[in-house]
Amino acid sequence: MTFHRVLIFGQPFNDFSGGGITLTNLFKGWPSDKIAVAFLGHGLFNVTTDICKVYYQLGREEHKWIFPFNLIQRKFESGLKDFKKSGEFTVNHIQKGLRYRLVNSLFYPFLRWIGVFHFASRLSVSESFRNWLIEFKPEILYLQVSTREEIHFANELIDFQDWPSVIHIMDDWPSTIINKGPFRKFWERKIDGELKSLLEKINLHLSISDAMSAEYLKRYGKTFLPFHNPIEIDSWLIHSKKEFSLSNDNIRILYSGRLGIGITESVVEVASVLESLNADGYKIKFHIQTPTKEPKILSRLKKFNTVIINPFADLKDIPKIFSNADILVLANDFSNEGLKYLKFSMPTKASEYMISGTPILVYSPEETAVSRFFIQNECGLVVSRHDHEALLEAFRFIIDNKEYQEKISRNAVRFAMEKFDAGKVRNEFQNLINHLSNNSKNVL
Repeated sequence: MTFHRVLIFGQPFNDFSGGGITLTNLFKGWPSDKIAVAFLGHGLFNVTTDICKVYYQLGREEHKWIFPFNLIQRKFESGLKDFKKSGEFTVNHIQKGLRYRLVNSLFYPFLRWIGVFHFASRLSVSESFRNWLIEFKPEILYLQVSTREEIHFANELIDFQDWPSVIHIMDDWPSTIINKGPFRKFWERKIDGELKSLLEKINLHLSISDAMSAEYLKRYGKTFLPFHNPIEIDSWLIHSKKEFSLSNDNIRILYSGRLGIGITESVVEVASVLESLNADGYKIKFHIQTPTKEPKILSRLKKFNTVIINPFADLKDIPKIFSNADILVLANDFSNEGLKYLKFSMPTKASEYMISGTPILVYSPEETAVSRFFIQNECGLVVSRHDHEALLEAFRFIIDNKEYQEKISRNAVRFAMEKFDAGKVRNEFQNLINHLSNNSKNVL
């Protein structure tokens, strides 16, 4: 295969976010000298460099805030990030002090509510970035956007040189980018129009699930091809669960993934249900493995005796961790906000859960893609009603029914091998991306 030079905007490579992990698994094997990432400074933390070593930080030259916000915003230098002598990548660190909490808990939400957030800052191609683009000579643009300024910047990148472009949407952020505020209708119409304008310029449209593709065909009139997080089958199968003997004296239930918008409430409800089961004589430990560090969220979970917050785990240890659990939990909130955001999403970890062979319990509204997927393929027990008793009975059933555990485990492993094999999925993805360059008008 002939690989072309790709510029990725909107998502760095990492091993903790859905977008970063999916990006890593789809671009694995791409020559590192033919791939680069451009992203805002605040997002360049804990990046990985095994796939991509070239990161251009969009800083003060490209990212401009209007007065008076320009006086209080943290400023990042523009340009390429460097390696340290040790080979460790020099990245930015999230600041977790009082300023960080005030900005993210009060300042940004207020700006979003009054609508200022959508025009308070702007990204544009600076002279320095322009010169670097000419030097790097990208042939394809891969985009993951989720804000108005990112939509504008993606438009500007395409217009700059008319490069063939790909957009990949992970969550239904267009439905939740404007939720509240006095100018909600205005911004909904404006951003929807700007996104549609961008989609008209895009050459290849990708989604994260079949459900999202179906919805976006109706909503935007575009064919979105679904590409979910693929998995290295061989490295997972050696750990895949073979034994299903559950002892009520030591039951290990695991939730792995982020907490926050669309997820926190459901995980808290799972913890509450498991606490009730322990009161009835079960001995369950609910392990939560999450990159989320928000004290307000974690404190709600730590109040349950059954909950254990696991330490950070290396990616190579995840297959064994998943297979060592007795039950894996997928959870989405039943709130309107959560449903809007995650309705068409498939969690990155879904394919990894499936190939692990560990029985899966899904607690998610029936309208969500993840509930429909697991019901249709009979590869997990789905609780699609927002009901404490229904969830309680579901856990009782799956814990006490070895035959059912084996059934959904077999189905999950088989389906994962058929649909999420990284060798097949990655080859299809990379062929599609490379094919775009054939019609490129780019002449630098």
